[in-house]
Parts: sequence; C-alpha cells; structure tokens
Amino acid sequence: MPTRKRRLYWDASGFIALFDSEPTTPSLQLDALRATFEEMLDGQVKIITSDLYRAEAAAIAEQLEACPDFEMVPLRTQAYEMAGDLRKRCHDATPTRKLKTPDALHVAAGTIARADEIWTTETKLVSYYEAGLLTSVRVCVPHLKQVRILFKPEQP
Repeated sequence: MPTRKRRLYWDASGFIALFDSEPTTPSLQLDALRATFEEMLDGQVKIITSDLYRAEAAAIAEQLEACPDFEMVPLRTQAYEMAGDLRKRCHDATPTRKLKTPDALHVAAGTIARADEIWTTETKLVSYYEAGLLTSVRVCVPHLKQVRILFKPEQP
C-alpha cells in the first residue's frame, strides 16, 4: 500500500530564503528548505503554496510550476474570508496581535490545501499558531524530520 507524500505548505518567506540565500535565516532552516526542495524534485514530498507567492518570488515561478510535486492553490473567496477571520481573531486577542494580510492568506491557503504543516521563517507567525490564534494546521519553521549526516571520505 503506497504511503501518502507529505504535503508541506511554504509561504513566500521559504522561497525567498532558499533562492535568495537570506543571511537572516538560521542555517538549520536553510538546510531544511534545501533538503525538502530536493525531496520534492525527487518525488518524495509535495510542496504547496498559493498563487500569492508569484508576487514575491516571480523569478522562479516557471521552473517550480513545471515540477509535478509542486502544487499551487489559487486564492478564492474561501481563502479571503478565512484570512479575514484569522486577522480578526488575532486583533481581538489579548494582547492584540497584528496578522499581516499576506500571512493570513498563506495560512488560509495552507489550511484549504490540507497541508500537513505550514512552513514559514517568520517566528511571529509561529507564535500566533502556538497561542491558538490560527488554524489547526501546524505552523512552524522549516525543519528536518530526520537529521541528515554527511560523512566526509577519509583522507589517505
């Protein structure tokens, strides 16, 4: 019986960190993004995002969309309504939190796509999830399920 591929939703920050080699992104997160991207190219995992990523990472859109394990969720009324609800929930929380519209749209799209996790490099967004203000889909920083150990060949 075939196992279902992990479905990981990436917000735009993941693509920007990976392809622009963001110096502010911790190396463990960059390693996770690189490894997971390679897993997608090898057909082991699905990377999902919304069409909103095109505005923030347009340079790589054509190449990504040619990959069979890359999935793009079009933003529609349901996503906009859910994003508005998420922003209101954050605004009404004590203390009040400000959820940016693009972040809210990414969380909504990841939820609609039934992602296993929503990956972001924005720790503020992760803290909103941990405070119970977002959806039931886990919002987290990029991470590896299993650490990859790279062995160096012995020198003669």
